[in-house]
Amino acid sequence: MRLSSDTWRIGPRLRYVATANERAGLHLIIDGDIVAFRASASAYRKNPDGSKTDLAEGIARARVDETMATLMEQMHARSHSVYLSGDKNFRHFLDPTYKANRVAPKPKWLEDCKEHLVTQWGGDVVNGYEADDAMCMEATERGAGNCVITSIDKDLRQIEGSHFDWVKQERVDISALDAAYNFYYHVLVGDAADNIKGCPKIGSVKATNALKTGTGPADWFQIVRRLYNNDESLLLNGQLIWLWRTEGDIWTFAHAHSD
Repeated sequence: MRLSSDTWRIGPRLRYVATANERAGLHLIIDGDIVAFRASASAYRKNPDGSKTDLAEGIARARVDETMATLMEQMHARSHSVYLSGDKNFRHFLDPTYKANRVAPKPKWLEDCKEHLVTQWGGDVVNGYEADDAMCMEATERGAGNCVITSIDKDLRQIEGSHFDWVKQERVDISALDAAYNFYYHVLVGDAADNIKGCPKIGSVKATNALKTGTGPADWFQIVRRLYNNDESLLLNGQLIWLWRTEGDIWTFAHAHSD
């Protein structure tokens, strides 16, 4: 199944249960940025007047432990990797406006939750690129079928393999063709959360209709290139959206002919 914007959500939101074959043990590649953010952002008490009071740091850390332990138990995982984004993300050098729209204050205990993932769960902080890149590099090295990419971030679905969204309780397998489609779809529509504008005047419906006229990555690249009608803008957005398969794997037009 090819996953466009209207097919990210598949099936009912039921608790995922690992299959018998999986119970031999999986390796999870976990998005530590999301785990830390959700744990820290939930550590508050809502007051009668609608304001919020931060709870103790220990509660935020406990919610990290709860999330991690639940993932390991639910997926019958034998091992895991956790990645967190550090400093000097190369995307900010490509485009200073990248994620510049994220102006809301960060949760009080965010850095403490990240530290807890490092000290208690073996988290790895990567500098120069993002946790998403590190996750995709490990998933590529291990190969589809040998790990589960564990995140609520749809951006990661440009990577072939098994994906698990623990919030929606969705498990989906992405083929190489699906992964390529998702990348070009993303390049067309952009990413409001990351302040990536995408192709002018192209939204979800137009992107889906345009891409369905192609049958594979080479076709989709030519469709996207024609709609952009601006190679410089296309190259920038492709480099912002593309997740590394190997270290330093900056996207170029040559990638379109090697997918």
